[in-house]
Amino acid sequence: MDSGRIAPGYAQAYTAIKNALAGYENNLLTQELINEIPYASTVLKIGKGPEGLIILESINGINSTWVSADGVYLTIQNGKIVRTEGLPNNLTNFIHPFKSNFPGNINSDINKYYFYYSYDKPFLSDLRVEARLENKGREVVQVFEKDMELTLIEEKIENKYIRWKATNKYWVDDSNFVWKSEQFISPKLPKLILEVTKKPS
Repeated sequence: MDSGRIAPGYAQAYTAIKNALAGYENNLLTQELINEIPYASTVLKIGKGPEGLIILESINGINSTWVSADGVYLTIQNGKIVRTEGLPNNLTNFIHPFKSNFPGNINSDINKYYFYYSYDKPFLSDLRVEARLENKGREVVQVFEKDMELTLIEEKIENKYIRWKATNKYWVDDSNFVWKSEQFISPKLPKLILEVTKKPS
């Protein structure tokens, strides 16, 4: 991990978190542990792997960068993953039509649009993906250890040429903050599940 990328005062906390989480079973990731960490945090689960904690490294405009104890970086924009580092197939660029209204500020109709994904291994530039966004209404969902009533936004994505089809899900509150999501960011990666455990201030 490149410690030069870490914000001032972050390195010590990063080391403490890494030591606290290394080798522990995912059921030891508790609200008490999260409360002791003085940074915004999110639980990340990749496919069928164990849950791990990612913490907020920096905020740049509407982009927030999060890092895990094993050096995985996620850049998130309004709840959507737009860039990754440290994964077998990283998302290096993501072009989309949204500014600040994704994903909750839509009506109940289906909205169609296009994304363009770029990756590093193997290299692929501007994979065009058709997407449809639909408001599925309110539901009670568990976010880490608490139940929340949120609005579910479903995003169906498809590229017919490579036969990639998936459904992303975002659970948002009334302020359009994404508390939980299930996202497919690459045809070569399993689903990424994110649950915010401590919201950025």
